[in-house]
Amino acid sequence: MANMTVKKFDGTTDIVFDALSPSAGDNVPAVWRQDTGNAAGLPVGLRSMVRMTTKDNGPKTARQVKLTFDFPYAVQDSTTTLYSAKDRVHGEVMFTVPVAIPATWINEAIAQAFNLIDHALIHSSAQAGYAPT
Repeated sequence: MANMTVKKFDGTTDIVFDALSPSAGDNVPAVWRQDTGNAAGLPVGLRSMVRMTTKDNGPKTARQVKLTFDFPYAVQDSTTTLYSAKDRVHGEVMFTVPVAIPATWINEAIAQAFNLIDHALIHSSAQAGYAPT
């Protein structure tokens, strides 16, 4: 378990997701939270979080890896100066990785999948809320 640093939308500014809690085993998520930058002044419950959970599939022929992302849209009330979550961006990525195939194949599949997720077309489509047409 370690902190994770990613780039903001501007492509230059780093955002750190602090390691909060390592996984205690199957179906127990490892948890990271953005505690620095623009999140520093927000209540803990309104900061961006990432969770990673792993477990066997039903017949135990594969491992399932699930990443969950929550990015609250925090707004400040002008009269009380309290923050609340007006809404949130939520995302999930799920992989089922068979245990009976070679590691080199798994490595290639995961690398390609994450590179596709990072592709500009996928980014712009997700930002627009529509699949490419």
